[in-house]
Amino acid sequence: MKQLILSIISVLTVSVAAAQTPTDTIADITDATRLVITESEGEMSMKISRDTAGWELTEVLSRKLDNVVVTQRHWNSPFRQPLTGNNSKWDLLVGGPGIGWTNALGQPDGLGIEMGKSLEISWFNALAVAYRPSRWTGFSIGIGFDWRNYRISTSQHRFIPGENSPVEVAPYPEGSTAHGSRLKVFSLGIPILYRQTLPFRWLDGGYFNFSLGAVLNYNAHGSMLTKWTEADGREAIQRSNHIGQRKFSVDFMGIVKIGWGLQAYVRYSPQTVLKGKDNLSFRPLSTGLIIFY
Repeated sequence: MKQLILSIISVLTVSVAAAQTPTDTIADITDATRLVITESEGEMSMKISRDTAGWELTEVLSRKLDNVVVTQRHWNSPFRQPLTGNNSKWDLLVGGPGIGWTNALGQPDGLGIEMGKSLEISWFNALAVAYRPSRWTGFSIGIGFDWRNYRISTSQHRFIPGENSPVEVAPYPEGSTAHGSRLKVFSLGIPILYRQTLPFRWLDGGYFNFSLGAVLNYNAHGSMLTKWTEADGREAIQRSNHIGQRKFSVDFMGIVKIGWGLQAYVRYSPQTVLKGKDNLSFRPLSTGLIIFY
């Protein structure tokens, strides 16, 4: 107790002495929700937080009892880091791995691409820069990765390399047993998003938010794979790395907060996956979940 009283007196003495000399404001927080004072040998620190969940601004003030040392640290979330200064509105972001299911809109009748078995695996923001002009709004631009599969497993149709186009549709050989056929497209994306936070608490106790924007895609690789068993029992595989995918495309995207680091997304492209008037024509619409965006 004696040590604590002496420490408090020392800090107050230093504070009074410092008050006699004009200094810069260290922190001005009017809506604090938590105050933690920690004492160690020769040092006392004070931590003020606006949000107990740790997602909002946190200021840290530490003072040594012999010499005054002031430091500030600013963390928006476990996956963010300020770029310039502790009060910067610019952040460097990492996050957004997700999984979804892709529907092929406008596919030919009877083709049978199944949304439930056509997975989309993505890392939405492998690295991004965000700007927050206010507490409630923000903009971000980044780079990410996306793998989309378009799979047929119940239809008797399959993807094959075509004579007039890179991909055509044909039935399996007579008497054979189908094991599925799929197209896969790998993309590098540049997501450009506007984020809006609303001033009311959501299911997890944090503020509700949603994001809207577009993803500019460079579709670097595409492939086709079909498997079946011949009538005589032999296994057959047919594959191709030339499917004529559109090299550049745009997706429109919406993200809505669910809570506890989980978001739901919808992603749609008005452009066809494959290019060329003789190639298969369908457009991707995917929905799924993203974590830590």
